[in-house]
Amino acid sequence: MNELVLETLVGAQDAQRILAAKAPGMKVVSAKLRHHPFAGFIFDVPQLAGQTGQAHALVDYYSGKAFVSDPWQVQEGASAEALDQVADPRWNTIDFDTARKRAAALLSTAALRRARLAWRGGIKEQRSVAKVWKPNWVIEAKLEGTSYRVMVDGLNGGYFFIGS
Repeated sequence: MNELVLETLVGAQDAQRILAAKAPGMKVVSAKLRHHPFAGFIFDVPQLAGQTGQAHALVDYYSGKAFVSDPWQVQEGASAEALDQVADPRWNTIDFDTARKRAAALLSTAALRRARLAWRGGIKEQRSVAKVWKPNWVIEAKLEGTSYRVMVDGLNGGYFFIGS
């Protein structure tokens, strides 16, 4: 499978509650679910005592950033064509091979930190997915007369301001 859609685990009301907890008085004007394209990878990673574990990584095609992720929960029967997809901004787009290298480097570094002197290297790619559509909420909100745009991660509730 070269494309999959991740299940939205943080709903619109959850996203709004997260912002309200951090900024009391913030009024949400709108919340729109958008899907961002990532490259997805699953690697076998050597652990201590000869064990092997699996690690998931997502690499944002637009920013080029790699992230360790929880195991993917796939939205069954979802069609990528029916999603509200974020368009390519054309300012830092990376290709799939670059994404693969960044995911492998990230997981190798994470495994090395965890294992320290016991590290023998050797992560092995188990699976890759060319397009993983990750859900994010784009929230338009107001606080004390100022408008803000905030992105809330649809998987884990993390957030960051994308404009004001």
